[in-house]
Amino acid sequence: MRRLIFVLAIGLFLSIPSFAQEVIYPKAEVFGGFSISSAGISSTDPTTGLTASLRESFWGWQASANGNLTHHLAIVGDFGGQYKTVAGIPMNSYQFLFGPRIMFRGPRVTPFVHAMFGGVREGIGSTSLSVLGVTVTTPAISSTGLGLGIGGGLDVNVSDRFALRVPQFDWTPMHVGGVWTSNVIRIGIGLVIKTGEK
Repeated sequence: MRRLIFVLAIGLFLSIPSFAQEVIYPKAEVFGGFSISSAGISSTDPTTGLTASLRESFWGWQASANGNLTHHLAIVGDFGGQYKTVAGIPMNSYQFLFGPRIMFRGPRVTPFVHAMFGGVREGIGSTSLSVLGVTVTTPAISSTGLGLGIGGGLDVNVSDRFALRVPQFDWTPMHVGGVWTSNVIRIGIGLVIKTGEK
């Protein structure tokens, strides 16, 4: 019995280096890429009074940086901007979100989930209209409110230092101008750069 315990203890002691190899992970990961935000918009027809719903897609960029606390846990800062012109009016949306990310690291892929909180800035650009030969310019306006980013994604490792994010998917409800908008999703794809090792 003592021999069995001794052999098990030696086996456990010799396996410690392999545990250490499994927990090697980068200190930080930086992501940059392309972003699409899709928002549901409701409009009411003034002649019939019927409400119609449609989705508008906004195109832009997305970037994030996460500091890895452990093999599976990181704190992430995520930023994005999307733009579109609707009926001649330029519109934009910016997100600045922060929160925890949980990763399931593998040799080839790293799936992850996160819950981020922060702010959203929605804006409408300045426009000029000509009415009976008179040009009227409306000023740009913007409003900032609460934003959330709940979702996850998948990183496919290209090398020890690089991965492709294909994709990151977030449900991004926001509270801007006293109104909750919950039917907004955001998808990002791009390159991840890994720095340092822990």
